[in-house]
Amino acid sequence: MKNQQLWLALALLATGPAALAQRTPPAPFERGTLTKGQPTGVWEYFDEAGQLELRMNYDSSRIGYRRPDTARYELRVGDAWQLVHPDRAPGPLGSRAGRRRELQKQLHYPVAAIQQHLQGDVILSYLVDPDGHTSHYLVEHSLSPACDEEVWRALQLLPDRWIPARYQGQPVAARFYLRVRFEMLAGLAQLQNQPPTTPAGAPYTDVVTVTAVGIERARRSVQR
Repeated sequence: MKNQQLWLALALLATGPAALAQRTPPAPFERGTLTKGQPTGVWEYFDEAGQLELRMNYDSSRIGYRRPDTARYELRVGDAWQLVHPDRAPGPLGSRAGRRRELQKQLHYPVAAIQQHLQGDVILSYLVDPDGHTSHYLVEHSLSPACDEEVWRALQLLPDRWIPARYQGQPVAARFYLRVRFEMLAGLAQLQNQPPTTPAGAPYTDVVTVTAVGIERARRSVQR
């Protein structure tokens, strides 16, 4: 007697649906020289459009150019958090677009979440301290323990080098948010109609998408 069984072949992609189409190689997000594995001399960092974001001289530890940023950031001012215009905006020491791309490459859709057909957002907040490092990570919105842990795992693989905020002449802590959207191809239309779950007061949220593509195939097994 022959039974028909269906099994799910999962292709896990750390990109959005556009990844299903053929793409040209992305433009480099950085340009510079490494000496014994460390950046030396002048480095330049670019956005997705190839526009210069940052020029850093690692020999003198000076910023030669930084794209103007007049936005407000959530900063620790005294004993309170305030949404203000800093004297110097906080940000990664490098390409912010490149950082998102690298995080996207590291992320995987947890198998347990796929089996449960879980879709939605994980939102993580963290502080960029006055010394240029991150701390105080907090899950602001959870999807599942497996998805939360995957975002945390991938984030720890990225370089922890930041330009700290300055306000009223002093370096201060800044709060950042990261939103990772887990979505399955069959449910994209439904998920895209849902409003984002970014918490109130989170004006700066980097958004990364992880997509799981499910393909059903038939397999025959014979019982004797």
